[in-house]
Amino acid sequence: MRVMRVLLIWGVTLIFLAGCWNRVEINDIAIVTAIGLDLVEDDQLRLTLQVAVPSKLVTGGTGGSSGKSTLVISETGTSVSEAYRNIQGKLARRIFFSQSRVLLIGEDLAKKGISHIVDFHTRYAEPRINSFIMFTKGEASKIINTMPAFENVSAEETRELAKMSVGLKIYVRDFLNMLLTEGIEPFASQFTLKPLEVNTKYKSKETQAVDGIAVFKGDKLVGWMNESETRGLLWLRNEIKEGVITIKLPEEKGGGNISMEIVRAETNIVPILNHGELKLDVDVVTELSVIENDSKLNLFETKGIEEIQTYAEKVVCKKIGMVVEKAQKEYQSDIFGFGQSVYKKYPKEWNAHYKKDWENEFAQAQVTVHSKALVRRIGLIK
Repeated sequence: MRVMRVLLIWGVTLIFLAGCWNRVEINDIAIVTAIGLDLVEDDQLRLTLQVAVPSKLVTGGTGGSSGKSTLVISETGTSVSEAYRNIQGKLARRIFFSQSRVLLIGEDLAKKGISHIVDFHTRYAEPRINSFIMFTKGEASKIINTMPAFENVSAEETRELAKMSVGLKIYVRDFLNMLLTEGIEPFASQFTLKPLEVNTKYKSKETQAVDGIAVFKGDKLVGWMNESETRGLLWLRNEIKEGVITIKLPEEKGGGNISMEIVRAETNIVPILNHGELKLDVDVVTELSVIENDSKLNLFETKGIEEIQTYAEKVVCKKIGMVVEKAQKEYQSDIFGFGQSVYKKYPKEWNAHYKKDWENEFAQAQVTVHSKALVRRIGLIK
């Protein structure tokens, strides 16, 4: 009986230890740090992978820390899966997607449609749906091939830029949700290469930069918005976390500029349905702190504070109005989620009327912006 108990204990122990049977050693895998996709000749996809070179990432490793810390490899195929298998065919290590944090897609491919790419990224087990998804006007492979300015791996620099951008952080899961949700169209960060130095006679090294957003209708890219327009989008989506508003005073007020840091911002979108006519009121409250003043305006006087608050309110209204007009008239793409607001307040009317023709309804909807700016701090200098 005692022997049977011992054998039973050993049997149970072996069952739990068997969980390691399919382990993969790090020396047998190629760790992908970034994924790039472009459209090439004959409607083929080019899959570009940035792969880490472990010995170059840590000082003291084989070969030291000199040399490139990543290598870039690419292949083509009729689908992402086929291109991936073609790359695997010329790598001695198994491709390992789970550490990738960046999915970058070129303009030509984005215009054709990317639902199949998002499908692969969410259906296949290895790629992370919390990777940043971004788009570029050129080729994704060019950006992935750039050498980083601050990080060991350029994909890490791309990821940090996405986190540090003006509040716009779109993951693959967010993009998928926008694709599947009625009353909102997808968007994501635009990435590009810019010189590190400007207005200089010397040729400057190029570095990665966030430069606005890519605007979609369904799964197809329809256009771009610049950084200033992106700020208006963030205000509308109640996602402004930080930033600076600079107002230029007219000459009759003494001229000069006043810069204010955004301390807090809150936006409420209120749909109003009256006799079949749909209106959208956007109420914005912004709290500000003066961080620079080269004007002659006396901020220690109530009148001076009221004046710059009025100017700031006009700036906010202009930024929001500019992005609304572009989305309605040029792209007919509801990247703000106005449709979602209408659905939440008027679900019956949405399902009966607005849902089936929201593209046209959105383009014609009257949007009114009400802006309130409050200067909370002015500093110590009079």
